[in-house]
Amino acid sequence: MSKVNWGIPRIFVKDMDDATDGAWYELNTPVEDSTELTSSQGDKMEAKIEGGENEDVKYKRSTYEFAYNIRMLKGRQSPFPISDGVVDHKFAVLLQPEDPDCEGFYIESSTVAVDVNYSAADGSRWEVHHDALKASRGDTVKWGKVTLTKTGEGAQATTNISFTEGSSHDNYVNGELVDAVNVDASAIDATKNKGGKPNA
Repeated sequence: MSKVNWGIPRIFVKDMDDATDGAWYELNTPVEDSTELTSSQGDKMEAKIEGGENEDVKYKRSTYEFAYNIRMLKGRQSPFPISDGVVDHKFAVLLQPEDPDCEGFYIESSTVAVDVNYSAADGSRWEVHHDALKASRGDTVKWGKVTLTKTGEGAQATTNISFTEGSSHDNYVNGELVDAVNVDASAIDATKNKGGKPNA
């Protein structure tokens, strides 16, 4: 068992604008060392007085980008429906680390852009960028446990995914603690391939 949430991640996404078929589905394993969540500190506001000293300092909220590359193999579909890099719909994201007992994260909604790049050494790849959007409550990126549970047997087997925000969360809004956020278990759509489209 690992103490660090590194290693090979599993990434699940859900189309938030698809009212009829918006189920979670799993993406292909990303290209090695391409998966990264980065934050950008919010703008710093300074209340200066004569002499240059600060009477007060305030920061705007941080923003987050989640990025990874998926290799374009023969017969593999794009992870998202794209038109010149643009993805029209918003997507939720769940990431489960290699050790599922370590904390992963949940992004409630994101805008997605996909660049297509090629090199002779590494072939073609989809370079995916999620810009995380403001959550309905709490932090934009929530840390906790992503759980997969299987039910049923054979052709009737289904895999459900859920998220429980970690006990270490400290979401304070206007001085009041916001309740932890959970994502209720819902089935992963096994009829979709790893590009989110129905299997042929």
